[in-house]
Amino acid sequence: MLESLHLDWNVFAIVLGGALVTWMTRIGGPWLIARVQLGPAASAALEATPGAVLVALVTPAALSRPSDALAAAFVCLIARRVPMVVAVAGGVVAVVLLRRLL
Repeated sequence: MLESLHLDWNVFAIVLGGALVTWMTRIGGPWLIARVQLGPAASAALEATPGAVLVALVTPAALSRPSDALAAAFVCLIARRVPMVVAVAGGVVAVVLLRRLL
């Protein structure tokens, strides 16, 4: 069985290169931002990015089923009154329950 385990150096190099590029982008972004003076528009865009990504991920799912749309509406209602972690957990519970009921 161990004879079938073979280290392919090309695959190893690809995985190592991918890890290096991933690490460089993870470290390079904060390093670059610390050395560049951002204008008000760029700062506003960077601050809005997490919310825009979340909306881009949630909207297609929310529009795919009525139960998901109701769960999204529920999260929108409670998100202003509770911490974000609680709102996300409530959304997960709402999706599970509403998918079972509808």
